[in-house]
Amino acid sequence: MGSLLTGAAAPPSLAAGKEKLPSESIYAELGVRTLINGRGIATFYSSSLIPPEVHRAMERASEHFVEIVELQKAVGARLARFAGAEAAMVCSGSAACIAQATAGCIAGTDPEKIARLPDTEGMKNQVILTQRSVWDRSIALAGARLVVVRSLAELESAINEKTAMMEMEYGDNGPVKLQDAIAVCKRRGVPFMLDAASMCPPFERLRYLESLGPDLFCVSGGKGFFGPQCTGILFGRKPLIEAALRNGSPYEGSICRPMKVGKEEIVGALAAVEWSSRRDYKADCKVWEARMQHIVDVLSAILGVHAQIYYRQIGHEVPHCAVSWDEKAFGLTRQQCVDALRAGEPQIEVVGGQYREMVKADEPPPIKEAHHPGEPDRLISIVSDTLKPGEEKIIAERLKEILARSRA
Repeated sequence: MGSLLTGAAAPPSLAAGKEKLPSESIYAELGVRTLINGRGIATFYSSSLIPPEVHRAMERASEHFVEIVELQKAVGARLARFAGAEAAMVCSGSAACIAQATAGCIAGTDPEKIARLPDTEGMKNQVILTQRSVWDRSIALAGARLVVVRSLAELESAINEKTAMMEMEYGDNGPVKLQDAIAVCKRRGVPFMLDAASMCPPFERLRYLESLGPDLFCVSGGKGFFGPQCTGILFGRKPLIEAALRNGSPYEGSICRPMKVGKEEIVGALAAVEWSSRRDYKADCKVWEARMQHIVDVLSAILGVHAQIYYRQIGHEVPHCAVSWDEKAFGLTRQQCVDALRAGEPQIEVVGGQYREMVKADEPPPIKEAHHPGEPDRLISIVSDTLKPGEEKIIAERLKEILARSRA
């Protein structure tokens, strides 16, 4: 039987030296379809493609043993400087950042409390939210009691001796403004956690998030920074970061121990941030715009199809291509178009159609994109920064074929 290490027979021992990797996709050997990702950086579709510089850093990290806590503190110190924060650490994704932040705010560094989680009887165990979301499972698993407030006055009255933390998502359009919530928490001595998972690029957003004044905030390492998919970066005040670290891996008995992140991912997250800090975001956007313009040009030639470039206003602020048509006139629904793109070779994913990423008992709804002032209505959209050069041409031709055939 062949080996995924070489595409041929497995080497007899590790001492045999490095083998040249095959040119054929490892996924072809596994019988797994690769896809053209016009959906954007999403966990369901394996996030981003790691650049060679990050690969090399991760390979170097794999060559030695280290003590993980020492590594976390060294890497965290470097990461913190990019945001102007006191401290930072690498977690196994942004959801893990939220979980470890919650556990840290509840149990601190007290070994007895840490060992008791998720039993939080007698501890500060209330976490305030302005609305429920799929991400609050990361808060609840530490044993937190969720308290939802609907106004600034409710926030003031909800804070008591049992309040461990408040958490909000950047861009939260709930009843309480972010800056007001942070101000109240500061005045009342309550740690404030800001979920900003998809807020980069631009890279400068890191310092902006810190300037807002949260006690803790997180960003994804595997989204806009193009780092390892299973990484998130938690920034914040040093005592809170130390508590979050103590409530997770590598400490056995901690509630977040299963959320393990290895030395390769820790180093990879730092390398990705360093690599991103040197990128020219505006130049990147010009390249991505040119790719989106090709799709616009091809599809706009089809009678009844409207295509245009736009930028999202909050999060993932890269060029997108909005595509719309009259579903009745074309006899083609958004879902049918998405299904046709998925069924073709190669498989193509775009924004629109059925949302498959959320755990729901009933039929999942279509993907919902936030529509902000100035953004166009659309049936589907294509995200630019996850496309390889030339893939925009494949998407344009496939959509042209699907739409033109339906129009006829």
